[in-house]
Amino acid sequence: MLTLLLLIPLLGSLIILPMSNTKGNKNQGAALQKKIALITSLINFFISLFLWYEFDSNCATQFQFVQEFNQLNFCHLNFGVDGISLYFVLLTTFITPIALLSNYTNIQSFPKDPNGGGNNLKLFLISFLVLETLQICAFVSLDLLLFYIFFESVLPILFIVIVIFGHGKDRFRSAFLFFLYTLAGSLPMLLSILVLYSYIGNTDFQLISLYDISLESQKLLWLSLPFSKVDMTSRDLKIFKTLHSSSFKKKDRKKWLLENKECTELVIHGSNLSSTVNYLYYNNIVRHMVKIPSNLNSFLTGIIISDGFLKKTNSGNIILIFKQSVKNFDFLFICFFKLAHFCQGYPRLDITHLNGKIHYLILFQTRALPCFKYWHELFYVNNKKIVPSLGNKMGEFYNLLDYEALAY
Repeated sequence: MLTLLLLIPLLGSLIILPMSNTKGNKNQGAALQKKIALITSLINFFISLFLWYEFDSNCATQFQFVQEFNQLNFCHLNFGVDGISLYFVLLTTFITPIALLSNYTNIQSFPKDPNGGGNNLKLFLISFLVLETLQICAFVSLDLLLFYIFFESVLPILFIVIVIFGHGKDRFRSAFLFFLYTLAGSLPMLLSILVLYSYIGNTDFQLISLYDISLESQKLLWLSLPFSKVDMTSRDLKIFKTLHSSSFKKKDRKKWLLENKECTELVIHGSNLSSTVNYLYYNNIVRHMVKIPSNLNSFLTGIIISDGFLKKTNSGNIILIFKQSVKNFDFLFICFFKLAHFCQGYPRLDITHLNGKIHYLILFQTRALPCFKYWHELFYVNNKKIVPSLGNKMGEFYNLLDYEALAY
């Protein structure tokens, strides 16, 4: 779906490129070009709405619709959307047709090609369609260097648009100042990206978030990296407060149950991860590195056949969700700390309306990981949880159902 969002504006540009406004009626070609550009941008807008509809809000903190293009050795494109970038994509696809419509009637007053070929009109339409693709690429890029490249590639096109279609003589000065100030401001960012690459050997968002960079080096990066406000050597590990029933008011619904305490641990042990709460999103490579140690088999069996359930995402990965009533607060946190290796967020409050009554629950969920596929295949048939009773699955379930599993 992301591929369509990126390619449709380019396809519209390629259709407009060989067209001329001198065919038939004087304005017939120009009107056709504007219609094609507008229809192309509207199609992209509706695709972004469908992307929003298909987006799994339960996994808003994780990248979805991930697309990787690594067929070329010198080029590795990695795209995806999360709960923030999704709305920037929607905003881009929403504004592009508005930008075209705002000049739909007076576009003929733009400086015309001396040969009467209508190239300025064509340039205006193609520029906005290409800008749409580049902006979406910047918002969905999962690589820091790719983000910089797509962000900077917008500048030459905007420079041309301001110079040709701007109003008055000041448009030249405006274009140059816009280009120079934006470029000068982003050069320190490029320097910081190169420094990060020298430390890590990669500019992937996830690998950067997992790497331990000294505090002294981060201070130097902060001087030139305007969007870096996070100490990557520390993360928040929170300890919970005792909750009482009187605290479950509507205004407290979105409050975290935990308070801050520093923790600097995040390393990869073989194929398993230590606690990753508050760390950023995983790409496909890191997700497949995460494995479930055998000492958790009995625990997982116990909570899945009781109150835990598994959910498959659009990407085919599995999320484990575990809910308990407020009375079982302590037990839920015992389970949470066993699975903190696989969770991105802390337990949160949940209010359920059932049979006219309000039930206050606490739940936590893991990241969407391939390592939970085994458990989904063992306990689920047609997305319904069952107790295995036939064939090899019954034997596997029998071996997992020990005293510890029964206790949970």
